[in-house]
Amino acid sequence: MKRFDSAHKEFRVLLVYPNLHMILVPSTAIALFTRILKKEGMEVGLFDTTHYQHGDTISVEKRVETLQARPFNPEKDISFKPLPADQLIPDFIKKVETFQPHLILVSVVEDTFKQAVRLMNAIDDKNIPTVMGGVFPTSAPEVALSFPSVKMIGIGEGETLVRSIATSLRAGKSIERIPNLWIKRPDGRILKNGLGSLIDLNKPWPDFSLFDEKRFLRPLGGRIFKTVPLESYRGCPFKCTFCNSPMQVNLSKENNLGNFLRRKKVSRLREEILYLIERHQLEYFYFVDDSFLSRPQQELDDFIKMYSEFKIPFWFNTRPESVSRERLRELKEVGLDRLSVGLECGNEEFRQKKLLRLPTNEKLLKHFEILAEGGVAFSINNIIGFPEETRELIFDTIEFNRKLKGFDTLTISIFTPYHGTFLRERAVQLGYLDPKTFTTHTTSSSLLNMPHLTSEQIDGIFRVFMMYVKFEKEFWPDIERAEKFDETGNEIFRELFKLYQERFYKTDQDGKPLRYALPPQMNSTTIKHPKGDHWEEVFGPMSKTQMR
Repeated sequence: MKRFDSAHKEFRVLLVYPNLHMILVPSTAIALFTRILKKEGMEVGLFDTTHYQHGDTISVEKRVETLQARPFNPEKDISFKPLPADQLIPDFIKKVETFQPHLILVSVVEDTFKQAVRLMNAIDDKNIPTVMGGVFPTSAPEVALSFPSVKMIGIGEGETLVRSIATSLRAGKSIERIPNLWIKRPDGRILKNGLGSLIDLNKPWPDFSLFDEKRFLRPLGGRIFKTVPLESYRGCPFKCTFCNSPMQVNLSKENNLGNFLRRKKVSRLREEILYLIERHQLEYFYFVDDSFLSRPQQELDDFIKMYSEFKIPFWFNTRPESVSRERLRELKEVGLDRLSVGLECGNEEFRQKKLLRLPTNEKLLKHFEILAEGGVAFSINNIIGFPEETRELIFDTIEFNRKLKGFDTLTISIFTPYHGTFLRERAVQLGYLDPKTFTTHTTSSSLLNMPHLTSEQIDGIFRVFMMYVKFEKEFWPDIERAEKFDETGNEIFRELFKLYQERFYKTDQDGKPLRYALPPQMNSTTIKHPKGDHWEEVFGPMSKTQMR
């Protein structure tokens, strides 16, 4: 490892953010590291891969193609110009050679790990100290270190680790005893340092200044806002078997570090909001908390009172059973513009026993009624293709969604077997998953090899899920045929797709004209049933009251 000459005062750190193409919300972790390192007087640079295209269809495009999101043109609507995939490695090498970092820090999730490895391979001969951290190295440290170009990883939280490594290297000191750091020696042995204390969530401040300003433009509900992510608490109180958040909680307990679930003081959150408003002239806050409403009631009261000072529109994710009429009304008054809630599976027994999500269908229906009447746009998260799930169980989820009213759209994900989750282990035990498998993203084809429900069958249901939920059952035979990826199935899908957009996506979430104009061929008078009948003969004239 090349050592830094401490006689020189300059110390440069390059932050590397491997990201899926078009995942637009800037990284909070990168912003926190930026502030920490700048405070130490270091020069900090960023290489962000968000603009680079990938070989497969990306998550954002898949959401549009499967009717989970309104159409938009990234280049025209948010000035997001994609870069060729083959330009990624040369651009990264050029960045390293021009910036000449003394330390490289890479933040990854499993979906971006292999991209990160490609980047590390490209500069492995430069012998620059490089540490890879994030959820994936924390959940599968030995797997991460099995790749030759991955020499050091950070496990657990990174704020203290980043500061310790950078200041030690700058001072010419050894980093071998730094908590949370694992180092692979030349002979392959691994030095495994234990975990240090959990951070005080009230102390670190984010600094998003290294991100391109265009990265803050975010389409939401058919509109575009300058959006900044905001973390108000870290961790999750729930134990969903498909999620890797419980892994973080368990890791903290096993190492006697205390409760991983921590929340910022409302007064401290106010200061951060003031700073972000002044620094970015933002239009929207995107809370990145796992379940925003899962906090003490007094704390919510304090938040509502505090946020009434700003009333900037905001979004959050939460559990449906945590929503009440009073809270929804109060939050709407201070700026709540949109929220996402997780149903995940509509079969009560499967959801409770296999996913450890305990509310009954009866209880969930009551809370969805509250959401429908609350006057706030919301989307519903669903997952299909779980281990042991059948086609019949997926249709239980479809039928449950059909009972719900008032939602703006649905988010459908294909089960992704992330390292550190119970259901990944279960899939391996059942022989449905090769233990060496890496995930791609939640809209990629299923990685499971289940004899009763193939990957292609899951893909087929995935692409027409919204149609099954929103269209009348007279169309179900055609929708089922559109599950097939052959010429006839694709043609039927295209016609159904056009009709769906004409019926449900001509306006934004507020009922205002959609800023993204639909192509002329999507005019309803030109759309015909695949069998030759006019859609209007089946549905009659379309009106707003016919839309869920």
